[in-house]
Amino acid sequence: MDHHVRNPSQDEVTRGRPPGQEVALDHVPAAVETTLIACAERAGCRIFRAADGRDGAFVVLGDPQTLAALSMLVAPLKGLERARETLTTQLGAAASTSPLPAMDADLYKKREVSEGAAVPAGTTLLVTREFSFDAAHNLPRYEGKCERLHGHSYRLRVTVEAPLDTWSGLCFDFHDIKELVTERVVKVLDHQYLNEFLPNPSAEHLAVWAWERLEDLPLHEIQVWETPTSFVTYHGPPPADG
Repeated sequence: MDHHVRNPSQDEVTRGRPPGQEVALDHVPAAVETTLIACAERAGCRIFRAADGRDGAFVVLGDPQTLAALSMLVAPLKGLERARETLTTQLGAAASTSPLPAMDADLYKKREVSEGAAVPAGTTLLVTREFSFDAAHNLPRYEGKCERLHGHSYRLRVTVEAPLDTWSGLCFDFHDIKELVTERVVKVLDHQYLNEFLPNPSAEHLAVWAWERLEDLPLHEIQVWETPTSFVTYHGPPPADG
């Protein structure tokens, strides 16, 4: 689909742009450029290569609705995480009723803030992050297609339950979940043959396996998708007797 992507000068982009927003997307991996282009066209946006010719740099033009649609289309796609974050940030800034205030370093580091609404003591929340990885497996005890070698684009959702720290406003840092799950689960399984890790790597067994590798976290549940419509949910081992 690259033939649909023009490479005009920046002046031409400005003159020809429809009413709406212009979003610059940088660092798009070459392997997913065609996917980004197809998503932009599907969402109703116009997409151009950056005028300066930088690799992986695009300009997307659209109104808030089409840009939001593009953000939703790229959200689950590997390699386009930075594009989604840029789109989300730009849409949020455009929706603001006034420009963000200029802030110096002292204000960024400010620690003393007024208290917000009172929060009941002992309040806990569920904090979730989603991940994806590609892997192959076969189910040796399954009679049917899945007993033969095949692959999936897996989705993994990890949810922890933690008390709200009213001073910081946080329960459990999203960044900490990302680092731990990425190192212990995603990097281990991504583009691997899962039968080398589990003798019978069903989605159910994968959920249990992931839980065991993350059991030092305050886990609430782990969900594993094999397809966009098929997933399992695991709430941990049963309580010990006695």
